[in-house]
Amino acid sequence: MKKPFSCSLIAFAFLAGCSTMDYATDEHEDKALQELGLAVRSAENEDAGGVIAHTEKAKKHLIEENHEHPYTHPFISIYGQSPKAEHDMETFEEMDKAIGEAKKGNFTRAVEAARRASVHLKQKARSK
Repeated sequence: MKKPFSCSLIAFAFLAGCSTMDYATDEHEDKALQELGLAVRSAENEDAGGVIAHTEKAKKHLIEENHEHPYTHPFISIYGQSPKAEHDMETFEEMDKAIGEAKKGNFTRAVEAARRASVHLKQKARSK
């Protein structure tokens, strides 16, 4: 009688731990999306410092998420084989473009790049 109870207790603990891990991942992604939204607003207000600061914070959140929950990169990149990795790379590229455009004073392009970064991040979240 004790064995089924202990097995069910272990299964419950495992499932509770898994749901906590998913929550932590979503928390980093949510914070990154919020920071990208703030970067877009800063670019619309032509605030280069705000764009750079918020985009860098978004990068840190995504790096932290990737550090906590790594995924593997394929040795040979085949389009569509690893959509999570592809969206992640596109997100970082667009964030770098947003920072570069803000430094140049091209705020229209910085807004577009920050928006594309948030779209790729949303697509990455869906491709899990």
